[in-house]
Amino acid sequence: MKQLKTERDGPVLLVRFDNPPKGYMDGGTLDDLEALTLEIDRDDSIRAAVYTGADPATFIYHFDTNVLSDMADGMRAKGMQFSADKLLPERNIDTVFGRIAASPKPHIAAINGNCMGGGLEFALACDLRFAKAGDYRMGQIEIALGILPGAGGVVRTAKMIGAAKAMELCLLGEAFGPADAHRLGLVNDVIEGDVVAHAMDVAQRIAAHAPLPVQHIKRIARAANEPGDRDALALERTLFLDLLVQDEAVNNLGAYNRGDLKLTDRKG
Repeated sequence: MKQLKTERDGPVLLVRFDNPPKGYMDGGTLDDLEALTLEIDRDDSIRAAVYTGADPATFIYHFDTNVLSDMADGMRAKGMQFSADKLLPERNIDTVFGRIAASPKPHIAAINGNCMGGGLEFALACDLRFAKAGDYRMGQIEIALGILPGAGGVVRTAKMIGAAKAMELCLLGEAFGPADAHRLGLVNDVIEGDVVAHAMDVAQRIAAHAPLPVQHIKRIARAANEPGDRDALALERTLFLDLLVQDEAVNNLGAYNRGDLKLTDRKG
């Protein structure tokens, strides 16, 4: 794997995202995650996985907007259009995030730095999220680019903190810090010390229990509070692409990639 650095600590696998210089998620990240998540499910000696960023200031900054711009240009050149009347099948990003949610093993995000857009969507797909205390940005900021969170961000946020608060976050598109993420209910805790060490400790304590009750508890909790409505996820990814091929998204993504469009922070 080119972008994921792994190390074992007994039954716990530590995974570091490593895609310099920006720490973006892209197709290569997803290819690595697809292979890794399959291996985690197959390997009985792995009882839990912890994810963090190799860059001390970045978890996953967001999905690479240059890739999104290229996607938009390619789809527009082909005259592609999207509608809620014809929902799209899963893409590899949906398969990977869905596999994490359905895995019998806990997947834990140790958020050590910037985590927006697709990065936050990945963290929301995990079972537990711990955020390092500090001055960095989180958030579903896609609307500022003329699009929407298209890999479970709207659906999982709504399931986690309620539809009204999810709409507030996604409609405003403002970034926020880890303390706000905790107050909103998006992360389990904010850690003043070493967030990776904390997440690894939690993972080791879970791994000390028998695997079957861990699997069943995760399944029950997911069934109670995770998106079980596949149509909602299909609608989200379909309308994401519908927005991506519009003029506003193309113009805003181009401006962001050039550094001419700045994100705003959440107020209050």
